[in-house]
Amino acid sequence: MSDDSVSLALRLSSLGADSHEATNLYRELRKPLLRYLVCLGLSSDEAQDVVQDTFLGLHRHLASEGSQENIRSWLFRVAHNQARNRQNSYHRRFGEPLEAEADSIADPSTPERIVLEQEKFRRLAREIRLLTESERECLLLRAGGLRYREIGAVLGIPTSTVGDTVERAIKKLAEKCNV
Repeated sequence: MSDDSVSLALRLSSLGADSHEATNLYRELRKPLLRYLVCLGLSSDEAQDVVQDTFLGLHRHLASEGSQENIRSWLFRVAHNQARNRQNSYHRRFGEPLEAEADSIADPSTPERIVLEQEKFRRLAREIRLLTESERECLLLRAGGLRYREIGAVLGIPTSTVGDTVERAIKKLAEKCNV
């Protein structure tokens, strides 16, 4: 168990009695979860809904005395599964494309910079979508701060496969985006 997992487990032991700890956990993991979900193709609103549902699920999980080991990967796995369920639903088929998200996160410094950043984001998003599903998921979870072991737990694949997959995805993106 890593130091992060140990400290997270220790903090979670008092989660039921102390809402301050739950708030800290939410603040710590909310943004990485949102980034991961938006990169998977959810809109900002959908990603926020999934994060909220994921933390409600965590509350139910802990209330039923579920395992507190590696809560971080547990949260990412639940969010991942909920995102896939949403993407497979009828309603999701009519959502906005990923390019719409680029407009909402651009840096407002200068008009030229905005255009360049948006184009860079669109190109990267397009290339990420061209990766295999496994490469895309491993890369996005790694970008979300998960370790290879945690990614393996979320996706149900061996740690060595995660490492190879992330490396292959990075090489592909570097070639396509001239990095």
